[in-house]
Amino acid sequence: MNSKQKDIQTAAIPLSIPERAGEGFGFITYANSRVEKLKDEGRYDAANKLKMYLRKFVTYLGKNEIPFKDFDALLIRNYHTWLKNQELGRNTISLYIRNLKRIYRLAVDEGIATESHPFKDMDVSYHIKKMKDRNRLTPEEVMRLRYMDTSGLRPSALFARDLFLFAVLTKGMTGRDMFYLTKSNLKDGVLTYTSKVNGKQETVRWNGFLQEIVDKYAQPDTPYLFPVITSEEPKEQWRQHNAAIHTINWNLRKIGKTFGLSFPLNLTVARHSWESLEK
Repeated sequence: MNSKQKDIQTAAIPLSIPERAGEGFGFITYANSRVEKLKDEGRYDAANKLKMYLRKFVTYLGKNEIPFKDFDALLIRNYHTWLKNQELGRNTISLYIRNLKRIYRLAVDEGIATESHPFKDMDVSYHIKKMKDRNRLTPEEVMRLRYMDTSGLRPSALFARDLFLFAVLTKGMTGRDMFYLTKSNLKDGVLTYTSKVNGKQETVRWNGFLQEIVDKYAQPDTPYLFPVITSEEPKEQWRQHNAAIHTINWNLRKIGKTFGLSFPLNLTVARHSWESLEK
């Protein structure tokens, strides 16, 4: 990557509130101030995702800033077309646009930007895929994964396989929830936890196979059922969570290829696979 490309990938440093009305203060600077606010609130995952969406927009712009006066409907339409030319899916494109819209609305609400309706007539809704369009394992493939020959798997790959099966059998539980499960979540043969994704309380009937997976990775020096989160510091926990998801999904993709799957195997597939088991 040359210096120009690095400059494009680097977001502008957010200005303080007194400086924000100064010359050069624009959309990217304001958006980065929102990233920093999320970090201050301990919402590292949300901050990281927003930063990723901004990097894509900055790459399109070819520069690190754009004044709010130039943030108009033509710009957003052209950006939408550019994203489509990147061969991104409809929901992915909507996600990029929707996050820009959210930041713009905040700027308008705070009186930093003047409303110019740049997103007028732009559909940023999420398109719910039909079950037949989702990547998922059939019940037969789930059983094949459970009873596969694991003698040649590295420990990290075996861990990935086991957590995928654990996720399938716990109603498609996300990594964000699995990594924070403790023994206190288990009582009288029922696993109860509050989802970090939607804030709802979830219950799963426990069974011998789930216990077998947990026993395999039990560590005496951690309250968690799986040895992923070891830090008590929120930012480091977020880093450990992200690193674990990356490693697990990397190993699952390798396993999926040996199965001859036409799509990448990952933890998201676990939820859709559970949904197919319920049909």
